[in-house]
Amino acid sequence: MNTLKQRLASVPPVVWVLALTLACLVPFINKAFHIDDTLFIRAGEHIQKQPVHFYTFIMNWFGIPQPFPLDFENPPLACYYIALAASVAGWSEPALHAAFLLPALAAAWGVFSLARLYSQRPLVAALATVLTPVFLISATSVMCDVMLMAFWVWSLALFERGLQSNQWRWFLGSGLLAGLAVLTKFTGLALIPLLAAYGFTRRPKPGRWLAAVTGPVLFAAAYEWATSRLYGHGLLFAATAYSSQGRVDLGTHLLEQTVIGLAFAGGSFLSLLLYVPWLWPRRAVLLAVCVLVPPAFLLPSLTHLHPVLVREGHLNWFAFIQCFLLIAGGLHILVLVGNDFWRHRDSVSFLLVTWILGIFVFAIALNWTVNGRSFLPAAPALGILLARRLELRANSAAPRPAPRARALWPALAGGVLSLCLVRADYHFARLNRVAAAQICAQYLKPGNSLWFEGHWGFQYYMEKYGAKPMDVSVSKLPSGDILVLPSNSTNVQEPPKDAYESIDTFECLPSRYCTLMNTFSGAGFYASSTAPLPFIAGRIPPDHFWILRAK
Repeated sequence: MNTLKQRLASVPPVVWVLALTLACLVPFINKAFHIDDTLFIRAGEHIQKQPVHFYTFIMNWFGIPQPFPLDFENPPLACYYIALAASVAGWSEPALHAAFLLPALAAAWGVFSLARLYSQRPLVAALATVLTPVFLISATSVMCDVMLMAFWVWSLALFERGLQSNQWRWFLGSGLLAGLAVLTKFTGLALIPLLAAYGFTRRPKPGRWLAAVTGPVLFAAAYEWATSRLYGHGLLFAATAYSSQGRVDLGTHLLEQTVIGLAFAGGSFLSLLLYVPWLWPRRAVLLAVCVLVPPAFLLPSLTHLHPVLVREGHLNWFAFIQCFLLIAGGLHILVLVGNDFWRHRDSVSFLLVTWILGIFVFAIALNWTVNGRSFLPAAPALGILLARRLELRANSAAPRPAPRARALWPALAGGVLSLCLVRADYHFARLNRVAAAQICAQYLKPGNSLWFEGHWGFQYYMEKYGAKPMDVSVSKLPSGDILVLPSNSTNVQEPPKDAYESIDTFECLPSRYCTLMNTFSGAGFYASSTAPLPFIAGRIPPDHFWILRAK
């Protein structure tokens, strides 16, 4: 027994982090393509045919066929990665999800490496980051978010090594990875002010460290120039205009947007809420509860929260408690950020504060909609903040601090809850794949066409089996053609009732007790424009697919 314990203790902590990451993700390797996976895959398919003109094709994503850059506001690096992986292993779900295990492992390793530079508990920081809903859910997709996080955290790790040694190679490597982050997702542009501000706090005089800041600037400028030559306008500024217009169209007030953003932050980093008894004195926790409970009863008065919290004229207590806990989790993050800066007041605290607050401002106030994926780049900084706070508590404990292993239990418990959410998302994705296969098998017949509205993963599978996306600018389909309308999707417009007759309805139950995307229940992890909470537990209504025939 002692020999086994010694062997386990001799395993490097980073190996445990990577093994646990794999253990959480491999069971979902057959997950159906979901949400915006379809856009990345379509771009990857086109890149295999025309690798230079990566977005020069037409797609119907918002209900009308239009040039792909109008549907997709991300740069193409993840799409090139998909094209490369598919050329080796094919386009199946397991093949592409297996390829995206590499960015997930790189991100987990990078968090551990960076946390080791800033805290004495890198294992806690890494596991608290990996075992959050936002990381595990994002890592079961083939979108660009986890890849961005990997480039982001390794860029900062190399930058820190460069500041310590003042060697060119670390700064050049940091700048290269920051530039690749920009080509992965435009959120990577936030690395430019982050690296610059942190560099000035450590080395006030300009020096070699500016090479790391120059890297992403050059990558962004080159991308803007190249896309302006290819498409007549730069896609970087076009993405900025898209976010601005999206915020105007939604029309959410800043106060309500902030409340919703706090709920999404609390849910995305659910493990941090479980750490509250480890981080704060009991009296402080009780005081915080007493302060937060009275104003919480104003939540049902908010326009977007009212339909979720009030049912048939009565307060839905179960949903209300969940909403309160999620918002409290978001506020707890801000308290943790402020406490670290107040306690340490050093350059590392400055880095973590600007890192987290920058992501929060973007996700809540600048992005076109609040969604869980936008908070992901802040996850490593929050894991490090957590580890630093645990160190302070351990140093002040009397007569002696608790064993370090106990600090892992909230992260592991958060991992269990996160896996429940990943499983719910898995079933929702599977539902759309199964429904598309059954509907196409039954209604796609010679002599008539099968059309559909709604997008996300449902579009991928409907097109795969032979159906065509509806052009909503067309007033009427030919007589006898079939139109499918999903109840839980995006960009669905009810057609004129006098032009169609209902002939069938498919009913599917996604996940029985929790969901990430359901307008009626109030869950909108991928877009708060559909619902104001990142996820919700309770009895989930079934999804419907209405089958209509054109008269």
